[in-house]
Amino acid sequence: MTPHDDPFPPDEGGLTHAMMIAALNQILAECGYDPVPEEDEPAPADAPADRLIEDARHRADGIVAAALETAVQYTDAALDQAARTVLSARRTLAPLPAAAGPLEPARQPVPGARGQSLGDMWFAAAAAAGVYLPIAEDAATRTLEAYANCLRVATQASPPDLEAAYQVGVEVVALGVSRPEALPASMTLLLDHLSDGDSVPRPARQVAGAFAAGFAAAVQARTLAQQESLHRATQRAAREFQSALQHSEARYHRLAYYDPVTGLANKACLGQRLRQSANGDDPARHVGLCLIDLGGLVAVGEQFGADAADHVLTEVARRLQRVARHPDYLLARHSAHTFALLVQDSGGLAHLAELAERLTRELAEPASLPGTGLTAPLHAAVGVVDVPTAGLDVTRVLLDAEIALRQARAGTTGWAAYDPLPAGPGRSRTATGVSGLVTGPPSYQPVVRLGTGLVAGLHARMAWRHPHLGTLDLTRIGQLTGDRDTTTRLAGSFLRQACRQAMTWDGGRKGPFIGLELPVHQIGYPDIADLVREALADSGLPPRRLHLHLSGLDAVPAGEHSHTVLTALAALGVRLELDDFGTGHSSLPYLRELPLYGLRTPAGLLRSPATGPDADRDLLTGMARVAHALGLTLTVHGVDDEGVQARLAGTGVDGAQGLRYGPPTTPHQVPALLRGPAPLAAVVDRRVAS
Repeated sequence: MTPHDDPFPPDEGGLTHAMMIAALNQILAECGYDPVPEEDEPAPADAPADRLIEDARHRADGIVAAALETAVQYTDAALDQAARTVLSARRTLAPLPAAAGPLEPARQPVPGARGQSLGDMWFAAAAAAGVYLPIAEDAATRTLEAYANCLRVATQASPPDLEAAYQVGVEVVALGVSRPEALPASMTLLLDHLSDGDSVPRPARQVAGAFAAGFAAAVQARTLAQQESLHRATQRAAREFQSALQHSEARYHRLAYYDPVTGLANKACLGQRLRQSANGDDPARHVGLCLIDLGGLVAVGEQFGADAADHVLTEVARRLQRVARHPDYLLARHSAHTFALLVQDSGGLAHLAELAERLTRELAEPASLPGTGLTAPLHAAVGVVDVPTAGLDVTRVLLDAEIALRQARAGTTGWAAYDPLPAGPGRSRTATGVSGLVTGPPSYQPVVRLGTGLVAGLHARMAWRHPHLGTLDLTRIGQLTGDRDTTTRLAGSFLRQACRQAMTWDGGRKGPFIGLELPVHQIGYPDIADLVREALADSGLPPRRLHLHLSGLDAVPAGEHSHTVLTALAALGVRLELDDFGTGHSSLPYLRELPLYGLRTPAGLLRSPATGPDADRDLLTGMARVAHALGLTLTVHGVDDEGVQARLAGTGVDGAQGLRYGPPTTPHQVPALLRGPAPLAAVVDRRVAS
């Protein structure tokens, strides 16, 4: 389903526009006010998401404004009515001439039967004024009769009890006689009740005035209480409307820009973020895109149904989220079986290549199919694009990612970077161009023989600078390009340069060895053997002085081919050392079958916080015994601090390499290293031995 196909179905049980109006009108009805009229029909459901969100916001703002306007209108009207009531009471209490007769009420009821009580007449007058009392008529008449007697008692007191009369006015309103129209009729009856014949004495007028004042104050307080209640109800309705608007807007936004199956951003959100990235002003800023394809997902849907396919998609999204944790990353579902990882601040193709490798590793394991006990292989492929944000074309970026993805499907590495150059006869279609490589100066770091402190050899390293990929070594160049010819050519140049340089330091057979890291598995047989043979013949370096440091991948069991490559190299007389012993493929029976000279292990094995110096020393002692039992040497590399250096003494380790024995140096500084022992090594050995 696309983001615009029926994007906003109505929520069951949620607040709708009609329900908001009904809630407001119910509040107004409870306060005795007219309802708010209905608004026009809302926008059609098939309108774009932005229009629906704007329409919802406009309608909610209109509802809140109408509620506030109604509250102000009714509050002003109530206060005006209360003011008129007070003025009416004051006019009623004005001094009356002695000859004046009883006041005629505005809506005076017709007198009842002979012997009718004052309570009956007061109840009838209130009813004629539109008052409804929520109690029985008998109880109401008795109560009003009691109030009238209280007023008579207040009149007869000396001085008149005006406070009691005021309280009677308040209680009459509390009883329910609260309409302002009922005051004139009530005053007429009470003045007749309190008068002495045709004249109204001053105490009677004072008591009647206090009663009218209490009545007016109670009506005004009641009006203010209603106004406050309406104000609070309006505020509550406004909060509910705002909350409903926020939930609706968030829901519309999520349906418009997020995938309902995986919860990830969808293609519309991805395009929006790409357009935002194109607005950057920094010409050096790049944006990267990894397009991830899931092969086999269609087959899962066809064989096990849509629910199983959605389960696989959810599991894939969960795995990808483990990689895309950085705030600059946006993980999105691009299509039915492809995902996209947007890197909004890319560090170049080397950065994206590392991401692509992590993504393929996360998707290497099959996905489980619930209820079947089976798993589905994913066959993930990743297409990578890196472009500057200046002048970014969203359509072009997505198209280039599709091209790179097709190249990744056709390749064997699982991923490919988009290459704008056309493929030629001698150029691999899946290769990333490495034109513009600048060869850096080689560096040599001493490898010290423990016990004597003498420099036994030099570990050589070579790096190449690429304008976009950064600093690369041979292994990384091979991974990024997939071009075996380029890797072989660069490895041969490095090998010949190192061998010739070694001969300039000491041409004898007892000179220091040269250790090199070559991607043997990328170059393969017989090319690697030919490179070594030509370098030895060209330089005249004795073969035993050339040490090749093999990674775990170089020595991993891969049938007869791997054994053939290593055997051919050993037959030339060079010495092979397995690097990172103890961290990768370290099968002891397999080590006995390889033509190895020594083992190399990283000092990082000794930096676990759970182990102390004694445990680390015991570990090194055991590893040295294993190496010696196999007829091999053991060298620890990466010894950069004094603590690790101190743990090497007395363990049987043959050699060490790291900053504690000397930093990487240029070829011209090497002769000074060969003149004597490494001072730090001798000092530490003597201190530990003592």
